Amino acid sequence: MTQCNLPYWRLSSFYFFNCVALGLMLPFWGLYMHSLGYHAAEIGFVTSLLMITNIFSPPLWGWWADKTGHRLALIRWGSAASVLCFAWLLKDFGLAGMALAIIACGMCWQGINAQFETITLDYLRENSRDYSRIRLWGSVGFVCAVSGGGWLFDRVQLSLLPALIVVALALMWGSTLTIKEATKTTKIRPQTQSLWRLLRQPALITLLLGLTLAYFSHGSYYSFYSIYLEQLKYDKTTMGLLWSLAVLAELLVFALMPVLLKRFSVATILLVSVCATSLRWLGIAFGADWIGILVFCQLLHGLSFSAVHACAIELLYRYFGNDYQGRGQALYYSLCVGTGQATGALVSGWLWELSPTTSFVVSASAAGIAAMLISAALYQPSLSLLRSRPCTGAN
Repeated sequence: MTQCNLPYWRLSSFYFFNCVALGLMLPFWGLYMHSLGYHAAEIGFVTSLLMITNIFSPPLWGWWADKTGHRLALIRWGSAASVLCFAWLLKDFGLAGMALAIIACGMCWQGINAQFETITLDYLRENSRDYSRIRLWGSVGFVCAVSGGGWLFDRVQLSLLPALIVVALALMWGSTLTIKEATKTTKIRPQTQSLWRLLRQPALITLLLGLTLAYFSHGSYYSFYSIYLEQLKYDKTTMGLLWSLAVLAELLVFALMPVLLKRFSVATILLVSVCATSLRWLGIAFGADWIGILVFCQLLHGLSFSAVHACAIELLYRYFGNDYQGRGQALYYSLCVGTGQATGALVSGWLWELSPTTSFVVSASAAGIAAMLISAALYQPSLSLLRSRPCTGAN
């Protein structure tokens, strides 16, 4: 597949509208529920449901896609179903109705994300290092939603929020209709190896545990960073600028990843990025009184999120190859991203009662352990994932 035949903008548009919907959902849904009179415990319960569906739905969709071979069709149906499920929230049916709609939407919406990664990688093939140039448009969409939504909801009622999310999801579904299946240059061979045998490989287990801890370490940041800054007497304008700075760093690293992957090994980039993640949390824990340290820590978001995610996608694409690609990406989203972030948020909530510093120190420790596990997976001769590509369809 030559670069001129790559449907760059059609693939990018999926990530863009997907993250527009997410950028409207994550910062503003709690405010929307509060405007309807829901209590804090009810808001916390509902907002956690989307994250929880990211644990269970990717493996189901991955198994279904690999079994049937109709990956793009499933993505289209899942996108359409997510629009219909979220449209139920255009009217308030109470807490139970809202929870059911979020669960139903999340099972479809979060389930198709890993499968779309496979579609993108099928187009890129040997140019898989260029993945980040497509994925960065998701970050652009998130920035547009967060900044545009903040401006908009200072001027209009929050009751408009569900309709905006429905529109974003509908545009995401529309983008899937413009994409065709990537033409295969080689015939996919029968799945002669057992998936369970691949999953038992020590290198893969160690790598997945390391990635899960890396995402776990973000729990304090995603759940309490703004509250932490408020306690330290930073104004909301400064908070918004710091959050925006992190997303800009995320965009920059996604844009530079193809160049970095040509100059450095994926193992080196991943290990450096996870070490930088640990440094980031330590900086926030002990240096948050200095704005310069906070700026530096936010710039590290480009490594702690963008580089880690891009390297994980690349490694798992190599490892699982064509035969188990759908389930391999689903495993990453379910175990590493879903379980890691959900448990990280839960544990940080408990630790925050002790002290914010303790919570971020635990996050830094988790990232440090993640770095050791990833190093073991990628560099020890007996656990070398890079030298062992057991799937015959791997590049």
